[in-house]
Amino acid sequence: MFEPFLRSFAVRLGGACFAAAVLLAGCGGGGSSPTEQATSYTQGVVTGFGSIIVNGIRFDDSAATVTDDDGTADQGRGDLRIGMVVEIEGADVDRDRGIGRALRIRWANEFIGPVTSVNTTANTFVVFGQTIEVKAFTVFDDSLPGGLASLNEGAVVEVHGLFNAALGHYVATRVEADPNATFYKLRGIVSDLTDTTFKLGSETIYYGDVPAADLPAGLANGMRVRVRLQTTQNTAGQWVAVTVRHGVRKLLERLDSEIEGMVTDFTSAAQFSINGIAVDASTALFPDGPVALGDHVEARGAVVDGTLKALVVKKEDDSAVDRNELHGTIASVDTITQTFVLHHMMHGDVTVSYAHVLTFKDGSASDLVAGAQVEVKGRLMLGGELQAVEIDFEN
Repeated sequence: MFEPFLRSFAVRLGGACFAAAVLLAGCGGGGSSPTEQATSYTQGVVTGFGSIIVNGIRFDDSAATVTDDDGTADQGRGDLRIGMVVEIEGADVDRDRGIGRALRIRWANEFIGPVTSVNTTANTFVVFGQTIEVKAFTVFDDSLPGGLASLNEGAVVEVHGLFNAALGHYVATRVEADPNATFYKLRGIVSDLTDTTFKLGSETIYYGDVPAADLPAGLANGMRVRVRLQTTQNTAGQWVAVTVRHGVRKLLERLDSEIEGMVTDFTSAAQFSINGIAVDASTALFPDGPVALGDHVEARGAVVDGTLKALVVKKEDDSAVDRNELHGTIASVDTITQTFVLHHMMHGDVTVSYAHVLTFKDGSASDLVAGAQVEVKGRLMLGGELQAVEIDFEN
């Protein structure tokens, strides 16, 4: 990630307990408590498990509290999935070694609603009038084994993703079927606000029955909001809001913060936003060159007064063949198909193809046997199989 540029920063964050904290769950051992003070903040896409991997950091989530974006707790670590966008409040993170300890994990989706059109040529589909682009890294749930080709008009889906402001549409990081949804969800920027309605994109939202406590303070045109909706429209053809919340969470001050997302607002190379979060990059390093509106980036620094004071801003490689990472125990091996089943206690079994592995570390293909502990890097394919490019034996 940014380690070659940030070793001195890690030293400033450190102390005698730094390395031990992430390996031993804090100086003196033990797990986290609901009130333990977080010292780091990470926002990004889940790219793997063992425990949870976000922005290249393997976070121990064994004692973490998991909530959704409405603060509903007891979601369970097993509910976390590859492709979800999450926020992690953690203990100290050793970014040189790529390990950390999560205290609280919050996940969020962008949409829950019916598909109104599918374009397999353009690799897009539409929900609530919003165009959603599918890329090579988009993860489709097992309920959609054919990916985009599995989607039909009228099907209800849950979409996790990032907003590409340059193109005016969303990029899906995860898509799953949700035929039993008890509510719909929509995010966007308020326009045409009246006393009882507003628009999010092309959709009219009726919020006249929402209690004041469930409305964001200072609701106004231009505000980013997230809205829970009834699953049927009213007689006026409007979607009926159950809750309306602010769409950008104010960040607490953290010396060690890292955000992955897309540049959603752009004033200059030194002043822009990522996922709606203000970034001051006036003293930042740009190892991949300056960024622009719509770029997929990672930025690291300190959060001060809700703004990320970036030290480094790096562009993401969306075509990386080693984007996904899994850790687990080999349950079985099929040498004919050159696949094995990797078992993870919390997240079940994943079939891994080793037919195209470029690198084996501390072993070879002959060491792929039941019971072996491995780290696998590669790309999740349609149907949920991981095509491995690197396998590291951890025994």
